[in-house]
Amino acid sequence: METEVLLKKTEDNLVIMLDKNADYKNIKEKLKEILDASNDVFEGLEGPIIVDGKRLLDDEEIEILNILKEKTDLEVKIERPKQMGLASIENIFNKDTTVSLTKVYTGTLRSGQRIEYEGSVIVLGDVNGGSEIVAEGNIIVLGNLRGFAHAGAKGNRSAFIAASSLNPTQLRIADIIMRNVEEKKEIGNPYEIAKIEMGSIVVEK
Repeated sequence: METEVLLKKTEDNLVIMLDKNADYKNIKEKLKEILDASNDVFEGLEGPIIVDGKRLLDDEEIEILNILKEKTDLEVKIERPKQMGLASIENIFNKDTTVSLTKVYTGTLRSGQRIEYEGSVIVLGDVNGGSEIVAEGNIIVLGNLRGFAHAGAKGNRSAFIAASSLNPTQLRIADIIMRNVEEKKEIGNPYEIAKIEMGSIVVEK
């Protein structure tokens, strides 16, 4: 673990760069290691401290904030890199999602791995917690979905997310967020499908 976390210090500010390709667990451990090894890393700074480089999940952002707040009272800002579907969506549009480019991934998507595609994504395997899929079209998982999934990432509210089992850390379709998948409509499907109905995400089973 050498480059998971890099510190860039100016006269007044500190930028903490996180490796976008590194596993979050390694990033967290490296950050703690750096902060524990240096007593003067925040000395002379006026703030804010900027955290940049990797898009973090909501829970990960909170954890990083808490780690830094244990060491300093300076303001901390966590930047979200401009990636498809992860910036604010300004225009909501609908289009036919039955015909689109499709990316097929074979195998289990593990923690720290990410797929981003300007079309639909099919995963022939499980999507583990800590992994991410961002697709402009639909997301179909022929296995269990436990990670983060964002379909219709450029604003397509007609997109859907389907899997053998939906137990994600977070689901997004276009600009709609569903954090906890608890209630599921029983309609006899051999799979579970999340889609937008009346402005909110529902899961049919």
